Amino acid sequence: SGLIAYAKFLLKTAGRRTKVASDLRLVSAQWSILLDLFISAFERRAVPTGDACLASSAPHSTALRHLIFLMEAGYVTRVADPDDARRTLVGLTSKGVELVGGCLQAEFDALKAALAGATD
Repeated sequence: SGLIAYAKFLLKTAGRRTKVASDLRLVSAQWSILLDLFISAFERRAVPTGDACLASSAPHSTALRHLIFLMEAGYVTRVADPDDARRTLVGLTSKGVELVGGCLQAEFDALKAALAGATD
């Protein structure tokens, strides 16, 4: 879908943004985690906690704090990995899917409108 392609694009650009504006890392780390989990949900891919932390481009301990914040806010859930008792898996809750999907749709619509206006 167009939203998944857009989410992948945003996730790739988030890493570049972090390198250029390191003071934005804390804000973009949470969004990067949410985008990665959104993409994974639609690709039906399980996400180990460590992989979600890597998606944030933040140090592991910082990323884990962001992940815990997102769980406490009700956007992310964590469950035991049925195939490996040493790992936990994370994913978006329905509240998280609605949040990310709504944000992406609004941004995607704004981008389409801006591009349509640019061709006039």
